[in-house]
Amino acid sequence: MCTSFVYQTKGEDLFLSRTMDFGFTLDAKPVALPRGYTFESDVDGERYSGKYALIGAGRNLGKYALIGAGRNLGKYILADGVNEHGLACASLYLPSEAVYSKNTEAGKTNLAPHEFLLWALSFCKDVSELREVLQTIHLVDQKVDLLGITTPLHWIFYDKLGNVAVIEPTDPSFKLTLKENPVGVMTNTPSLEWHFKNLTNYIDITPEQKTSAKFGKFEAHPFSQGGGTLGLPGGYTPPERFVRAAYLKEHIQEANNEQEGVTNVWYVLKSVTIPKGAVIKSDGTPDLTQYTSSMCVSSLTYYFTPYGNQRITGCKLDDDFINHSQTPYEWDVLQTEDILYKER
Repeated sequence: MCTSFVYQTKGEDLFLSRTMDFGFTLDAKPVALPRGYTFESDVDGERYSGKYALIGAGRNLGKYALIGAGRNLGKYILADGVNEHGLACASLYLPSEAVYSKNTEAGKTNLAPHEFLLWALSFCKDVSELREVLQTIHLVDQKVDLLGITTPLHWIFYDKLGNVAVIEPTDPSFKLTLKENPVGVMTNTPSLEWHFKNLTNYIDITPEQKTSAKFGKFEAHPFSQGGGTLGLPGGYTPPERFVRAAYLKEHIQEANNEQEGVTNVWYVLKSVTIPKGAVIKSDGTPDLTQYTSSMCVSSLTYYFTPYGNQRITGCKLDDDFINHSQTPYEWDVLQTEDILYKER
């Protein structure tokens, strides 16, 4: 599952936002990784020392990792993030369509799918630079120890210039390419082009109220407001969430600044958020939105809300961390509601 979209305010504050929908408890929290953070690939043990600091949602798997002279800082797996140059990325599921090589390839950077986001944000400043180095990447069918499966992922990228790009590893030759995404929305299977074509089914949906219509001598009038949205899908399948997010981000009243942008983003996210129990997987367990997040690529602020607490927590990748920190930093987020009770 998962839904992701880009959004821009009047003040040109740029956001990449997402829901993290998953059945397995991820225990993700906001985390910042410093320049020079080094991780060891699960594919071949190769070590990669990042050039850029970044912030996102992740989990420390407690594995071996190095930085600088060899301090053990654990190994982080990230589902989304933004780096110090404003390149943001979110990884989402693409089941039944993502394909990966069974073998490593000499002369290439061999990565597991779950490592690609961390690598890209550690070494690329923007979408253009990512495009230049993409053919050096070879994705290998390698399980995540935490899940016991190889994650079938695709990725959406956004940068400070407003470039939106998607990578979907569906080529049987394992060649990776960047797709432009003029809609600025991504969900799950089917592939991106199918979702674009499906939007044609919803071109009559409008925020404006419908007028009356005659059926013989009878004139029917709208029950109330919202008649123009009749037919807007309300389910949780990837096509329905894609259409709903595309419609709302297009028509929500434009925000003036970053703070108003966060408000707008969260209203769109709420429309595709899955409460526990609304979707049950074939094994009987719930699929739910474990967190919602948004990355402002302009201010390098990471906004985060867990399932159990609707407060928005903002964590900033500031200059002090970028230039001076040598160790990761994790933010603790309250997991239960902190309700503000008012006295009379």
